[in-house]
Amino acid sequence: MSSQKFTLLKKVSRWLIPLLISVLAFWLVFRNIDLSTFVSNLKRVGFEALLYATLLHFLSLFFRVFSWYILLGRKVSFKDAFFTMNAGYLLNNVFPFRLGEVGRALLLDNPEGPSALEAFSSVIVERVFDVFLAAVFVLIMLPRVLAGGTQQTIIYIAFSLALLGILALYLIARYRKQILAWLTRWGEKAAFIDRWVKPKAAQILEGFSVLNNPGLFLLAFGSLFISWMIAFVQNFVVFRALYPNPPFWWMIFVLSIGTFGIALPSGPAGLGVFEGAMVAGFALLGVDAGLGFAHAIIIHAVSIVYNNIFGLIGLHLRGEALVDLYQRAIRRSPKVQTQD
Repeated sequence: MSSQKFTLLKKVSRWLIPLLISVLAFWLVFRNIDLSTFVSNLKRVGFEALLYATLLHFLSLFFRVFSWYILLGRKVSFKDAFFTMNAGYLLNNVFPFRLGEVGRALLLDNPEGPSALEAFSSVIVERVFDVFLAAVFVLIMLPRVLAGGTQQTIIYIAFSLALLGILALYLIARYRKQILAWLTRWGEKAAFIDRWVKPKAAQILEGFSVLNNPGLFLLAFGSLFISWMIAFVQNFVVFRALYPNPPFWWMIFVLSIGTFGIALPSGPAGLGVFEGAMVAGFALLGVDAGLGFAHAIIIHAVSIVYNNIFGLIGLHLRGEALVDLYQRAIRRSPKVQTQD
């Protein structure tokens, strides 16, 4: 096989495999759902519920952006953080490679502000916080859904691993000066370390520095926690229109499961896997797949529509084209700022 054919096959597979995963996820859900019943369920969610869901989405998004704004060390304006985060979501919603996190970092790359690597490390912290909270919520709710010693053991193991991840980031932030000093000594013996590894490491470690400040750490983590709480309320408002008097803890369990689903490789916007994960979560609670799927579609649609709108505004404000940002994210070629 020629190199050109191999390159073409590689590009096609990068698009095709995630799309096939999304199609498969939709098929697995849809095969047990009656289309007319599904449409009827969608119609049961009235304008008032959608209006409240939209307002709650904005409020949840505000606190999520504020968390990232703090993790960035307030080196950019809240406005820039808001539109940049949504531009990253837009990139994820249009292309199937989960490049939004890289795109966010590239958009903020600025000699007078955070470097791309520094911004990217703040994104990593935000995502770790997010996964940690999702894991904690699932683990807290899982005993209500499942019973048995084996599940309890898995819960404690997963929680311990998530906690270790947070601790590792804190230790990296706490001892970043010692890490850089060690790299400096190593760089005296290896030019590659001095010229390439150390500058990148310095910028990445700078992005972790907020974790060394207890006040800022709690502010960022607390803001993200509030964002999750509001998202649970949003889900409750929508699902209450579909199911009479649902327990609130159902929303905590199902949305957290859906968050893990959307992290899986899939087509644009996590289509299919998010819905499939939520339907699976509802199934564990004894909820009909048609109701669960209608709920997931509405929640996902609200997020996609408004995040895409704000993402397009963000790209316009920065004079950036979506395709150009995608190509930059694929290359992953931010400039490394010189360290003094």
